[in-house]
Formats: sequence, structure tokens, C-alpha cells
Amino acid sequence: MSDIEFKVPEFNLLLALVHLRGSGTTAVFREAFGFEKVETSAQKALLAKELIVIDKGVRPYVYELTDAGWLTARQLLSETAPAGVSSRTARILWAVIGDFSNHMQRTNTELADIYPARLEPTTAERIVEAYGELVEDSGDWLPLRSLRDHLASTDRDELDKVLTELHAEKAVLLIPESNQKTLTEADREAAIWLGGEYRHLIGIEVR
Repeated sequence: MSDIEFKVPEFNLLLALVHLRGSGTTAVFREAFGFEKVETSAQKALLAKELIVIDKGVRPYVYELTDAGWLTARQLLSETAPAGVSSRTARILWAVIGDFSNHMQRTNTELADIYPARLEPTTAERIVEAYGELVEDSGDWLPLRSLRDHLASTDRDELDKVLTELHAEKAVLLIPESNQKTLTEADREAAIWLGGEYRHLIGIEVR
């Protein structure tokens, strides 16, 4: 993450120069993006941060990214856009996206390679997710009967295997119901045999 804050005009100038392979003039900006004005505030800010240099010995001026400017621009692409992005920003970003598209074509890369299919959650992940959905407060004890009902599509042997592993890793706690008289037949059926006793309740980060 970049530790430098950018306003929209600075963001625009940096990414515009990225698309222009590191340097450009206002005439080139007009041809590429439909604008030629470079805000004085953006120039001064990026010069002060040593992210660009400006050759004023020619007309129109030539704007060029420094090595630090290239690195910062790369970091910006992994962050959220600054607030208040403009139509100018949209045109610049679309040009940058076109660069990515051309690179994908050259390297035979598809969008599916960049956005892989979402993986199915593991049984352990489903247990943790189900627990979070079923308890009112984090750290509450949950009857295994409720967990099994929620994960009815999961094979019981697989569920018991993963519960045992999670308990051994202390990722979850499995305990017996202290008041056995409150147990229903469904509670007893849902219990897991572990350590020489039936466990009826599951907890994660219990108090």
C-alpha cells in the first residue's frame, strides 16, 4: 500500500504517464485522453514528491515519470481510487485497461486466469460459518443437533472426522451437556463420541 495520499489530478497525471509509457506532452494528452490542461497543483505535488520531472526547455513541456513515480503508480493500481474521480479519470483508466487487454492478448491470458472460479469451502470452513450463523453471540455453546441440521448435506462421517480434528487442534471445543436430563433423543443422536464420552455441544472461542 502506498503511504502517499493523492488528489484526483495527481492520480490522473501519474496514470496518464503510465499509459504513455512514461512520458508525454499536453499535445499527447489531448490526443490520447481528450484533454490538455495539467493542473498546476498536480505538477507541484508530484514534483515535490519526486515522482515526475518536467522538461521546460521545450514547448510543449515534457512530463516524465521517475523510477519512484513508476513504483508509486504500480502501488496505486492495487488500492481504491481516490474520492471524487472524474470523467477524465475514467478515460485514463480505460486507456490503462486497454494496456492490460493488449498484454493479455500477447501472453495468451484470459480473464478466467485473473479471476479464478471461487473454490468450494472446506468442511472445516462450513462448520465455522454455520456456527457463526446459528449462535446469537460469539462464544455461545451450540447444540450439535443444530449444527448437524444446518449441515445436513454433509456426510456424517466426514463431519465427525473434521469435528474431531478441529477439537484436537483446539480450533473448536466439544463438551457434554452437563444436565443430561435436558437432552432430547435428537440431541443424543447428534452427539459425537470423543475421549470416552458423548459430546453434545460445540463452542468456538467460548468464554
